[in-house]
Amino acid sequence: MQLLSHFLELRAGFEHGVEQVPQPITLDELADRLYCSTRNVKLLLRKMSDQDWISWKPGRGRGNVSELTFLVSAEDMISKQAMALASQGDYKGTIELIHQLGRGEALQDSFIDWLFSFFGYRAVEHEERYKDTLRFPVYKWLVSLDPAYSFFAFDSHLMNQIFDTLVLNNPQTQAIEPHLAHYWEVSEDGLHYTFYLRKGVLFHHGREMTASDVYYSISRIKELGAAASQGWMTESIENMTVLNRSAIAIELKQPNVLFLQQLSHSSLAILPEEICRDNEEIFGRMPIGTGPFRLERNDDYICKLRAFDSYFGVRPHLDQVEIWLLPHDLAEAGPSWDTVQVLCDHTNSRKPVGAVGKDSEWHQIEQSILGCSLLTFNQSKDGPQQHPSFRQAIDLILDRERMIEELGGFREAPASSFLPTLIGSAAPYRTDVEEAKRLLAEIGYRGEALEMFIYSNNNEDAIWICQQCAKAGIHIHLTTREKSEMMKLDTIMEADLIFYHICMESEYDLHIIQTLKQSNSYVRAHLSEERMAWVDQEIDKILLNSSREERICQLHQLVEVLQEEKSFLFVLHRSLQTTYHDSIKGVSINDLGWVDFRKIWFAPSG
Repeated sequence: MQLLSHFLELRAGFEHGVEQVPQPITLDELADRLYCSTRNVKLLLRKMSDQDWISWKPGRGRGNVSELTFLVSAEDMISKQAMALASQGDYKGTIELIHQLGRGEALQDSFIDWLFSFFGYRAVEHEERYKDTLRFPVYKWLVSLDPAYSFFAFDSHLMNQIFDTLVLNNPQTQAIEPHLAHYWEVSEDGLHYTFYLRKGVLFHHGREMTASDVYYSISRIKELGAAASQGWMTESIENMTVLNRSAIAIELKQPNVLFLQQLSHSSLAILPEEICRDNEEIFGRMPIGTGPFRLERNDDYICKLRAFDSYFGVRPHLDQVEIWLLPHDLAEAGPSWDTVQVLCDHTNSRKPVGAVGKDSEWHQIEQSILGCSLLTFNQSKDGPQQHPSFRQAIDLILDRERMIEELGGFREAPASSFLPTLIGSAAPYRTDVEEAKRLLAEIGYRGEALEMFIYSNNNEDAIWICQQCAKAGIHIHLTTREKSEMMKLDTIMEADLIFYHICMESEYDLHIIQTLKQSNSYVRAHLSEERMAWVDQEIDKILLNSSREERICQLHQLVEVLQEEKSFLFVLHRSLQTTYHDSIKGVSINDLGWVDFRKIWFAPSG
């Protein structure tokens, strides 16, 4: 590995495609490039020559020009070394090498084919038994697996595999079901809840879960307050009392008809008190829960989940799941998917390697993603975005139908509400560029530039929006920020605009409220203080209403007011396509757009 690193460092100093062509260079120049003495350079060159990586013809006399010829390419070296490391089971070393190249498109096609054939389902022999393993690549990595900072869909999906909550919300029946709590009681006034816990539920490190862990987990979110993404969910709690090891009482300040739904959210998952309290700084990287999978590994490149044999519920059929982070360039070099044999495709409809011509062996599910893309305007920052007419002008400029036609993919429909299945009370959008220009002139807009923050995977849509705005004289500069930074309120408040896709879950009223109440929600953070206070007052009223239909009607009215002011813009709804092999059973896509690992299983082929 050390010699290969020196070779790659040496090769990086020469132009592309110089293999087999002698390059004039002196020993002193090589010493400068490799940051070592000429004596060490001679030693390294001899070792590389012995490996047939280079040819070296020294010049006569000190300082004279010598000839260095590269016999192999850096891409070929990395490919062969990565394959060798993978065959030895050193998967971390494999990925580190792939990332070291830094230019995925430069890798040889044969290596790309090998790499992607390496993913999918494998029955891996381990300690004299076979383990069903699903291995798949991703191009964007985890930010945090700490429930207190539940923010991104991928992170939340894995949290749901690692942790459990007191109760579960059944999206099919819209009923709250027992989970860690096998039973609960609610007082007539709706202020007093008593939860009775299952006995013998184990955390992944072997200790039994108790009511003290429930007390700690919920108290922690309440104490974090706005620092926790969903700290608002604990605002209605007045007091908690541990009655014994398996019972806890919770008293509310005022009735909250969605309290049980809130307790089913991943942010209120139950954690082991001593592990989280004593290791809070690293808990987001290596958390411990009671869930069906325990986290075995989570470094910069590999996340590995193993089925928890002592799970109190139904043990997963899968024995282990491996997630590999690949360089983003490889998303273009190879198939654009999240798995090979179970493929969640958010971009296009390519089929996996080996699927072409074998349609009978492959199945596809296409479904709408709950949620939509949104454009928010920071009304707490000086700039033209504070003016309702400016925001209305951008709305008039964005021809959503044309955006879908030009960009294609799984862009499904213009959005006028959060969910594609609901007709929002807001009027459908209209396009009128001339009217937009008139509004801009009316408010005296003079072409001041604005900054739009995005994640890297939003680029195509965001670039299109900026191009359309530019045609009307609005100048928007795109700034890509790291996902970990985009969770922080300070970063959010730096932006003039933010464009992103919000992924929602099926409990409509709770998740619309969540979008409006979450401390680092872009929609909420970009409201004016006055409008934010009004939203809080309206939601307090909604949480008192026991009628779901009336709650949804109230939420529609609230969103309609924000839409009249163009506080934020609905842009597009998207769908995704899931492709999976005939050998895989139990495939279903959850609201977060992912296959639930605990439900899938593999039938023998042939």
